[in-house]
Amino acid sequence: MRRPQVQPKRISLYEGYGNPMDTNDARDNELADRANRSYWDSDASVNEIAAELDLSKGSLYGMIRPRGAAIDCPECGSELEYPNRTARDKRFVTCPACGLEEEEAVIRELANDVPASSFAPSGSTGSQRTLLATALLGAAAGILLIRWMRR
Repeated sequence: MRRPQVQPKRISLYEGYGNPMDTNDARDNELADRANRSYWDSDASVNEIAAELDLSKGSLYGMIRPRGAAIDCPECGSELEYPNRTARDKRFVTCPACGLEEEEAVIRELANDVPASSFAPSGSTGSQRTLLATALLGAAAGILLIRWMRR
């Protein structure tokens, strides 16, 4: 005859006294909120913010949450985000749900919200950049071909 197995009861050392880890979680959340406010709402460098909060750069980067771009993803409908300040400044958005990565101007043009030309850097459009990149690649390939043929 088998005896039924009895699970031991887990006893918390902090039962009735509150878990001190709860206060650490609250402090960590408050610190993460301060880190995000400092990161997104100022032009201070990451080094300055980390020093101000007494954190390493790696810890600071680990606390930074993407900022919403207030644009819906054309693929899945989730809100697009700026993963970091550089992406925000360059108007490059990502979708956390489906992984779409694109320039904000292209997304807005797809949604017919705003013409892409209003987001393009002055004197430059996406097609001009593509044409220039293609020309440079062609020139580099031509130089390599000529050097190879002279051997």
